[in-house]
Amino acid sequence: MNSNLVSLLNSPWMITDLGASSLMPNLLSIVKGTKIEAIENKIPVVFNSIDDDSYYEDLPESSSNSQYISVLSIKQPLFKYDQMCGPIGTRTMMRVLKEWESNDSIIGVVFDIDCPGGQVSGLAEFCEFIFNYSKPTVSFTDGTQASASEYVASACNYKIAHKYAEYLGSIGTMLKYVDLDGILKNEGAVIEDIYATGSSRKNEEHRKKQNENSNELIIQNILNPAREQFVSDIKKFRKSIDETLFEGQIVRPEEALSKGLIDEIGTMQTAFDKVVELSKAKKPSNNLNSNSNMNQKSLPKVEAVLGLDAPLALSENGSYLNTEQLDTIENRLDALETENSTLQTTVANATTEKDTAVKAVTDQLTEATNNAAAFETSVDAVLTNLGMEVKGTITEKLTALNTKTQVLGKGDGANHTNVKADGNATPTLDYVDATASHNQIANSIK
Repeated sequence: MNSNLVSLLNSPWMITDLGASSLMPNLLSIVKGTKIEAIENKIPVVFNSIDDDSYYEDLPESSSNSQYISVLSIKQPLFKYDQMCGPIGTRTMMRVLKEWESNDSIIGVVFDIDCPGGQVSGLAEFCEFIFNYSKPTVSFTDGTQASASEYVASACNYKIAHKYAEYLGSIGTMLKYVDLDGILKNEGAVIEDIYATGSSRKNEEHRKKQNENSNELIIQNILNPAREQFVSDIKKFRKSIDETLFEGQIVRPEEALSKGLIDEIGTMQTAFDKVVELSKAKKPSNNLNSNSNMNQKSLPKVEAVLGLDAPLALSENGSYLNTEQLDTIENRLDALETENSTLQTTVANATTEKDTAVKAVTDQLTEATNNAAAFETSVDAVLTNLGMEVKGTITEKLTALNTKTQVLGKGDGANHTNVKADGNATPTLDYVDATASHNQIANSIK
């Protein structure tokens, strides 16, 4: 440990409780001023040759025929900065990884993890760096892989755990609150906090803890945002993870595999083999287009689906898609299947409605046709009764019938007898008495 108490005490931790407790003796030594022997910050790494399975502490001189896998061991809690007691920080790890990234003899990296967690500070940046690394990255654990170290492992392209690994998971954030005022007061110090006018929210988390013994603001303003970032990144790194793991429980390898926390149960050799496999696939990076030596082909529709802002990179073996992009395609296909199913249902409903409408119109047309036929039959009967010739269209028949009606209307009997009624409503008939004339005609005949 070093004396960087600002970094160590003011940062929330992604660590198991036992892991945090194990740091307390070192912290107490720093506070008491106990001399801590500085240890050289040696980078915990070996290089595995894929030619003869030999291990090297230092990378041998590169040659066109030699290729190696770097093994970065993380066997201590994760810190942002290098510690006096030996562990290197994530900042140094990033610098080393960048050097390996530019070394053509190194084909990939295995993260050998046995770590209970570490500081939140600098961790998201480190994991994002690993996620976008241009060479294959594989994590392996045969011990503990929890909290912050689970964060690091999840950023790798592939995760492997030994069947006898102790436990994995513990996805969450904590803060082991250490109040050092008591130690200073025992030494005779008088401690008083004085704040400027208008600084009512200055150190409000600590003040609420100190004055009201309440952790509310520490949880709300410090721990919860760190956990939200943690969970959000894990979801991005591992699309198929069971979200019940975000409650912070620890799991054994078998359960970790079933819940999508790891990809395989295996050994360190399994991890080496996976790096070789990914390397042979000529995987450029999670960003797909980082290898400028590759050919490119513009596929606008594919790029639109994947959300790419540059053409796909192509090698002699084809184009590589990372897990996130494969998930994007899978989700798009699922969406298209849903859209197709919805469209088919809509078409089926529309077809049913069309058939119903057509039937209704057909029925109405049939009824109208039948009515027209019956009407024409009636017209034919009238023409026959009038002694007229039945021929022509219905219009011609009606015209002939109308003409006949007009002729009949002008003939004898056109004027009818008017029936009158007297005041007693007794019907009377108007007539001409022709008796005398009749008799006169009769006599003249004699």
